[in-house]
Amino acid sequence: MTNQIEIPHDLQNFLETLDKSYCSTIARIALFDASQTSKWTFEQKRVFAGIFYHLRGHFIDFMWYLANFCNDEKIKSIVMENIGEELGVDGKFSHEELYGRFAQECGIDIKDEIINETHNADFAKQFNKEHLKWLNKHTVSQQLALFAAYERLDNIDYPRLYEFAKTLDVSEHALTFFRVHIYVEHFDSTLDKLLPIWQNSPNDVKEAFEFIYGHQLKMWQQLSDTIFAVPQLEAIA
Repeated sequence: MTNQIEIPHDLQNFLETLDKSYCSTIARIALFDASQTSKWTFEQKRVFAGIFYHLRGHFIDFMWYLANFCNDEKIKSIVMENIGEELGVDGKFSHEELYGRFAQECGIDIKDEIINETHNADFAKQFNKEHLKWLNKHTVSQQLALFAAYERLDNIDYPRLYEFAKTLDVSEHALTFFRVHIYVEHFDSTLDKLLPIWQNSPNDVKEAFEFIYGHQLKMWQQLSDTIFAVPQLEAIA
């Protein structure tokens, strides 16, 4: 259901400007260039599936940290709803299971990856750790703003990830994980908490959003560089 909370013009302008800059930058990253990813080798697909599991799979640590140390019932409720979707309540498949379909077609056993973290690259570990370090160093209001920023980026990233995944020549069955994320709208549920923060301290919101957007772009570039280096590694071997 669409949230009916009206976003102030100054906040709307800030978000739209940030979104536009983010989209412009991500469009220049090879990972999102279908003409290049459609030529990936099986090994490139395998390495991507392994690393990307850790880039998205450890968001549970982010939510766990936030929910445990934030004494806000609304945020705890949003986090629990998010976790419920991840687990596949009401008889749905969990997101781990859905990602497992994609990973399997790319040559990755997701349960083995969870246990052994074979493809948890150093940059992926640092990416996830920096989220927690940021949360630890900032106020509750800033943490809530960071969570809202993370949720907003999902709505930007997953349509692109779905289009990217379609270039990898996997089945519709394997694409389900990416497809379902296109329709998730968690950002709107954070607005009633985000707006008072914006009114009282817009810089807190700006700092949180700018960190998440910049951090995410850096990660996409590192992931892209890593995968496109795989053929060179194969040639050397």
